Amino acid sequence: MPASYLNDQGDWVKQCTKCEQVQPVAEYYKHTAGVTKDGLKPRCRTCTSAQLRDQNARRAKKRRQKSHKLTKLHVDWIREQQGKFSTREIAKAFSKRFFNMKINNSTVSRIFSGKIHIDPESTEDTLSIYDLLEGASQFSGSVEDYIESADDKKIKF
Repeated sequence: MPASYLNDQGDWVKQCTKCEQVQPVAEYYKHTAGVTKDGLKPRCRTCTSAQLRDQNARRAKKRRQKSHKLTKLHVDWIREQQGKFSTREIAKAFSKRFFNMKINNSTVSRIFSGKIHIDPESTEDTLSIYDLLEGASQFSGSVEDYIESADDKKIKF
């Protein structure tokens, strides 16, 4: 790792290990104390940013491939814990109980709120807007009367 040095004009410069360009020290990120003599990373900001973009793209691809599907057993266990612990503690306990899987707090709260992994037993009394319209077409009276007779709380848009 080349250290920074004074050039002929009296400016501190350093050579990037990736692109091998000599650039002012302002073009380098700081490094953890004690790792390099000059306290700067060996790659310039441009090369470091490019490397991080590539790493993030690769990791995102792996994350998409690795997404675990929660089974009914998992979701039921999470629902059992509701009210006993905070969502953060439930997520932590989940990774201990099901050791090869991890979930985050937002997943737990989305299960509690019914945004994901909706319990089919609790949705039997709900009515989708499409079912409502289909029922209205078979209704002998006016469509408005049929829609008004339906319970607003049971309609799921």
